[in-house]
Amino acid sequence: MLTLEKKDLLIRLYLKGLSYTAIAKEIGMTRQTVSKYVKAYELNQQALERATSTAEKEQIIIQSSAKPKYDASRRQRIKLTPEVESMIDSCLDENKKKIQQGKRKLIMKNTDIYEWLISKQVDISYRSVCVYVAKQMNHSKEAFIRQAYDPGQVAEFDWGDVTLFIEELGAERRFKIGVFDLKYSDKRFAYLYSHENTEAFLDIHARFFEEIKGVPHEIVYDNARVQVKHLAGKEKQPTAVVEKLTNYYGYHVRFTNPYSGNEKGHVERSVELIRRKAFSSSHHFNTVADAVTALLEATARENKKMKQRTQTSADAQFLTEQSHLLPYRVPLDTYLTAVYKVNKYSFIHVDTNFYSVPDYLVGKDVTVRKNINHLKVYYDGRFLFKAKRLIGRHQYHLDIHHYLATLKKKPGAVAHSLALKQATPWLQKIFQNHYNTNPRDFIYLLTLIREYSLERIQLAIESLRQQNLPIQNDQIIHFLLTREAPQSSLTAPEDKQVEEACYNQLSEISSIYQQGELSWIN
Repeated sequence: MLTLEKKDLLIRLYLKGLSYTAIAKEIGMTRQTVSKYVKAYELNQQALERATSTAEKEQIIIQSSAKPKYDASRRQRIKLTPEVESMIDSCLDENKKKIQQGKRKLIMKNTDIYEWLISKQVDISYRSVCVYVAKQMNHSKEAFIRQAYDPGQVAEFDWGDVTLFIEELGAERRFKIGVFDLKYSDKRFAYLYSHENTEAFLDIHARFFEEIKGVPHEIVYDNARVQVKHLAGKEKQPTAVVEKLTNYYGYHVRFTNPYSGNEKGHVERSVELIRRKAFSSSHHFNTVADAVTALLEATARENKKMKQRTQTSADAQFLTEQSHLLPYRVPLDTYLTAVYKVNKYSFIHVDTNFYSVPDYLVGKDVTVRKNINHLKVYYDGRFLFKAKRLIGRHQYHLDIHHYLATLKKKPGAVAHSLALKQATPWLQKIFQNHYNTNPRDFIYLLTLIREYSLERIQLAIESLRQQNLPIQNDQIIHFLLTREAPQSSLTAPEDKQVEEACYNQLSEISSIYQQGELSWIN
């Protein structure tokens, strides 16, 4: 390829009197190419002599000193073959479908398409992908102004939306991604939440400070309701939760102007980037924990990735920044306390979901301490139980043991109760097979479970089955009384499998009750 430097050398050699052949050997080009550019030079000189105005002469000079151009319109593409174009088009078509489905934030960007092609063993450059996509989309590029920051001084925070299909929930759910970005090192931290609420806001700050083992001097927020009380006037008043965080950790707060996302452009870009890297290739997960893992892994990959501008990773830059952070502190308690009244169904209504409490508390007020994962219920200063927070809206968490007093008065209500339907299949099977015609005895069995523990009742029923004895309360009580003291037969090798099976069933029931721990067992 003839560069501008070689073109200038060609003309200088010609002016020295060298022949076309000698010039061609000197610069390593063909004689025909030398002849072409010499003739063009002579034509420009003739035109320059005929020119009458200064503007005309300037135009000729500019044209003669311009870089050589080649007609590539007939050049055959080697890497960007029709097959590769078809693969890129499939990605663009998938992006259009996601936009139509309201999932614009999950579309694949040029870099994602390029990485996908490389994973399919396609030999192509990133620039070729960008040129082709730009031609197809016909979009102009956005300009950015580069900023410079001192280490440890500023971090930005923002929320992002993502819609995921979770098998354990049986449907698509919209989740919130909270993202922090340290401006100096560009180190990112992200976590997934079911709601953008105060509990999530507290939790992600505690997780971020725990991750970096320090606190930035200033954090930039937008004007979300979790952070700002009201937007009247230029002075923005932080919410109580922001004041709680700043008082404990000691950092300063800065709010952006309304509708000015560019004022925290680092984290705006980070939300979009992390969301794509984690969920653009797949937004279908078995559990919420799997989705969280995918997000954390994508964030870790981006922090380790080498940046072209600095030739270092965010993690490496952070090693320099960490010493400039405010001192690390023990994580702040992220539980919030509120009071709720128990309704006639013995439920408390917490953030659009319902949780059962013991039925003797109907009409009374209970104190609830809640964070993103659990809620703890207290009455009159006494701890009652701990329950796992529900995801979604209008969901029910029921413990059938909360209704023992009522069921003793109304045993006929057991068979079709929502509490029984939400119990473990093992407990439902016990009711259907042995207590269906006598629900009062089943209620007494629940009392025995509370008194002796679920593990002992499981062991008793399994032992009665092995001896072909009837599953009745008097038989269960007899077993409990005769086995009350620890005996070698309970741990004998022949009974070891029975004990292990009962332990597994106990764990199953604990998870079905969604309490996270057996707080209802005495």
